[in-house]
Amino acid sequence: MRADGAHIGAGPVQDGRERQPERAPEWVPHRSGGHDDRPGGRLPAARPMARAIALATGRREPLLALRRPRLPSLDGLVQGFARLLTREIEDRRGFLFLPVAVAAGAALYFGAPNEPLPYAAPLPALLFAGLAVLARARPFAFHVLALLAALAAGFALASIQVQRMAHPLLAAPMAGVEIAGFVEAAEQRPRGSRITLALTRFGRQARAGEGGGVEGARRAGEPRAGAGRANDVPPKRVRVTLATREPPAVGAHVRLLANLAPPPGPAYPGGFDFGRAIWFDGIGATGFALGKAQPSPPPGAAPLALSFAAWLGATRESIAARIRAVLSGAEAGIAVALVTGLRDAVPEAVEESMRVAGLSHILSISGLHMALVATTVFFLVRALLALVPELALRHPIKAWAALPAALAATYYLMLSGAEVPTQRSYVTTLIVLAGVALGRPALTLRTLALAALAVMTLTPWAILDPGAQMSFAATLALIAAYERWGHLVTAPAASTPAGRWLGLPVRYVAALVLTSLAAGLATAPFAAFHFQRLAPLSLLANLAAMPLVSFIVMPAGLGGALLLPFGWDRPAWIIMGWGIQMMDAIADWVAAMPGADRGIPAMPLASLGLLSLALALGCLLRTRLILVVPALAGAALIAYAAAPHPDVLIDRDGRTVAVRGADGRLAIMGDRDAGVARRFAVEQWLSAEGERGRAGAADLTARATCDPLGCTLPDARGDPVALSRNPASLEEDCRRAILLVTNQPPPADCAATVIRIDPRQSLAGQAVFRTATGGWRLDGDVASGTRPWQAPGSAAQPAISLAVPKALSRAEDPHSTGPRAANGAPPSSTAAERAAALDTYLESPAGLENPTGLENPTGLENPASPDVDRTGIRLPADGSHGVRQAPQRPAADTSPAPDFIAGKSSPEESSPEESSADDSPAEESTAQNSPVTGTNRE
Repeated sequence: MRADGAHIGAGPVQDGRERQPERAPEWVPHRSGGHDDRPGGRLPAARPMARAIALATGRREPLLALRRPRLPSLDGLVQGFARLLTREIEDRRGFLFLPVAVAAGAALYFGAPNEPLPYAAPLPALLFAGLAVLARARPFAFHVLALLAALAAGFALASIQVQRMAHPLLAAPMAGVEIAGFVEAAEQRPRGSRITLALTRFGRQARAGEGGGVEGARRAGEPRAGAGRANDVPPKRVRVTLATREPPAVGAHVRLLANLAPPPGPAYPGGFDFGRAIWFDGIGATGFALGKAQPSPPPGAAPLALSFAAWLGATRESIAARIRAVLSGAEAGIAVALVTGLRDAVPEAVEESMRVAGLSHILSISGLHMALVATTVFFLVRALLALVPELALRHPIKAWAALPAALAATYYLMLSGAEVPTQRSYVTTLIVLAGVALGRPALTLRTLALAALAVMTLTPWAILDPGAQMSFAATLALIAAYERWGHLVTAPAASTPAGRWLGLPVRYVAALVLTSLAAGLATAPFAAFHFQRLAPLSLLANLAAMPLVSFIVMPAGLGGALLLPFGWDRPAWIIMGWGIQMMDAIADWVAAMPGADRGIPAMPLASLGLLSLALALGCLLRTRLILVVPALAGAALIAYAAAPHPDVLIDRDGRTVAVRGADGRLAIMGDRDAGVARRFAVEQWLSAEGERGRAGAADLTARATCDPLGCTLPDARGDPVALSRNPASLEEDCRRAILLVTNQPPPADCAATVIRIDPRQSLAGQAVFRTATGGWRLDGDVASGTRPWQAPGSAAQPAISLAVPKALSRAEDPHSTGPRAANGAPPSSTAAERAAALDTYLESPAGLENPTGLENPTGLENPASPDVDRTGIRLPADGSHGVRQAPQRPAADTSPAPDFIAGKSSPEESSPEESSADDSPAEESTAQNSPVTGTNRE
C-alpha cells in the first residue's frame, strides 16, 4: 500500500476508483476438441495453463508442442498491409507521395521508345482523378486512385511541356555552314571559347560550280539540296566552339563559318545522353567555327530578353573584374564562380581535388548557396528590426524579414546567371520564405513536396538532371533525419553559462555530422550512377570545410556584392579569398589521402530506380512498412552485380574501339596512332569501368597492333577484333578477324561478323556482347526518330548494321554436332585453324585472287612484307601485307570453300562518307556538358 492509499502495481486512479491493468484474454480449448463457434474454428492455446498441467501430471510436452509456430497466411499479410497503410493515411502522409508519383509518371514519358500522342496523355489523368473523386468516401481506394492520377498527371505534364518547348534539330552533319546570329551566352575555356547563337541566318557555303557569294548560300528555312528528309528545318539556336580565347560579347551580332552536327547521344548504352540535355537547353546543333567570328549588322533590333541578358552579362563581368583586381589564381576563379556563376577561371586541378574530396557541390550554385544568401539576409534584417522595441512587440518582424530575404535571393539569381539549377533552388527558397511569412514551419516534408511539384510542373525534365536529383535527395534526407533524430543534436542548453558555451560547439558539430551523413548517403546512389565515383572521405572534408563556407566565404561574398556600389568591397573580397584558400587546402589534404577517390563500374538504371524508391520510402514511411526498404536496396545490389559488361565498345563515328581482354580490362585502338587514349569517348568508357585514372595512359593502346590500314586487338577468348582504317584492309580483316568494325562496305563474302557504322547517321556509342554460342549481340540506344530530341528521320536508315554469317541463323550446323561459332566454324576450331582453312581456300582457283584488282592495294609507296601481320598470324614469304598471291594450280585441284564463307549475306551498300575533320565537333562541345568533366557536375 502506497502513502496515497493505492496498491502497488495497480493502474491509475480515475474518479476515486482504482482501474486494474488490462490483461490479454486467454482462450481455453473446449472439451469437445478445442473448437469454438467463430470462423476459423480452433481456439488459441493458453500457454500458462498448458505448462501448469504438464507440471502437475509430471508429463512434459515437447517444446514445439507448447510453442506451435504459425506462418502468416496470405489473407493475414494483406490485412496487415492494409492496417499499416491505413495508419500512414491517417497520419496525413499521403500528400507526400504525390511528388513521387508525378516523378514516376514523368520518367515513364522520357523512357518511352516512341513519342506518345500529344493529347492522349491527359486522358488517363482525368479518368483516374474522376474515379478518385467518386471514391472519396473510401479512404484506401481514394488514395490509390489519387496516386494513379498523379502518375498519369506526371506523364501528361512531361508530354505537354516538351511539346510546348519543341524546337528544330539539325537533321544531319553539315560542313562549311554560313550562320549569323546574336550571341546569347559566351564562356572561356582552357582551349578557346564557346558561344551560343540565336540564329538570324542559316546558309551553306558555296562549292565549286554552285555559284559564289550570296547566290551560293542558302537562306534559313529553305530545304537543303539532296537532303531527302521530311523535316529539314534549320535549328534556332546553335552552340559553337571558337579557337580564339576571347569570345564576342553577349548581345553582339556575328557571322561565321562552322561545321555543325546534331547533338550527340550517349557515349555508351545507358550513359548520360548529351544530346537530350542540350536539346532541353534549346540548342539544335553543335559544332566548331572555321575561322573567327566577324561582327555583322543585325537584321533588326535585338529582343528585349537578349538586351537584358547583355546588360546582366556586362554587370557580371564588371563584378568579376573587381574580384580579380583583389584576388588572383584559384581564389579569384572560385570567388567569381560563387558570386557571378562564371566558372571559366576555376583550374581543372582544383575542381578535380574538390570532386575527390566530396566538395564539388560548393562550386555549383544551387540550394546551398541560395539558402545561405537568403538566411543571412533574413537573420540580419530580423536582428535589425528587433532593435526597435515597438516593432518587435507589436508587429510580425519575422514575416517582414522574409521579404528582404526573397529580394536578396532574386538578386543572387540574376547575378549568378539564372542557370536552370539556380532557378530550381530559387523556387524552393521562395516557397520556404512564403511559409515563414504565413507563420508556417520553415522547412518540412510538405514544403519540399510543394517545391518538387512546382519544379516538375514547370520543368518536368528536371528529373533527368543529376543536379536536381542530388539536390532533392539530399534535402529529403536532411528533413527526414532531423524529424527523427534532430532532438539528439538540438538538446536544451545547460542551465549555467559555462555549460551553454561548452555545449554550443558540441551541438554544432553533432548537427554537422548528422547533416553530412544524411546528405552523403542520400546522394551516393546518384553520384555512383552519373559519375561512377564515390567520395568515402566526404564526411571529413565537409566537417572541416562547411564552417568556412557557411560563416566566412558566402557571407563575405554577399557583403562584397552589397558594398560594391559604395566602393568598400575590397575588404570583403580579401576575407572571402582567405576562406577559399583554407577550403582549397582542406580539399587537397583530403584528396591526397589513400582511398579518397573510389571509382566504381557503371550502375544500371534499374538499380538507380530501386535505390531512389528505397530512399523515398525510407524517408516518408513511419510504420513497419519501412521494412520494405532493405528489400529494395538488396534488389538494387543484385541488379548491379548481375549487370553484364560489354566485350566491345564503339564510339558513334566508328573511329575508336575498345576491346575487353582476358584480364577483364579495356584496351583501345583507333583510326590514328596518336591521341586516341585521350578522346572523350575513351574517358567516358573508362569512367563507366571505374578506371577514370587510366584516361590518357600509354598502356591503353599498348596491346593494339596497328599499321596504316587498320588495327587489331585480341578479345577475352584470344580472337582478333579488327578496326579498318582503309578499304584496302577489308579483305585481310575479313579473313583474319572474328569481328570487324568499319564504315565502308565490306566484301560480300566476308567471313567475319561485320559492324558497319554510317557516320552520317550514327549519334550514339554502341556496345557489343559475346553470346554463349560464340556469336555477337549489338546493344545500343536505338533512336526511333519520333522523340523531339532525336534527329528527324534518324530511324529512316539504320546507322549501324550488324552483318553475321548466314550460318549463325541456324541453331546447329547440319555438318556439325554443336552450335555454330561467331564466324560459322564449329566451336572446337581455333583462330589459327580457321585461318589455315581460309588460306587453303584462297590459294585455290575457286578462291579469291586479288579481288581488289590493284597491283599495290595497300596504297603505300614501298609496301613492306612482314613475316607476321597485325593479327599475329604468320604471312607467306611471297605475299605482301594484305595481298594474297595465288599460286598456279591445275584446274582440277580445287578446294571447297570453308563453311564459314559459304552462304554469307551481303551487308547493305551505301556510298562512303565524305572526309571529315580529324576531331569530331561533338567531342569538343559535349565535353563541357558531361556529368563528369563538364559544367553540369555534382
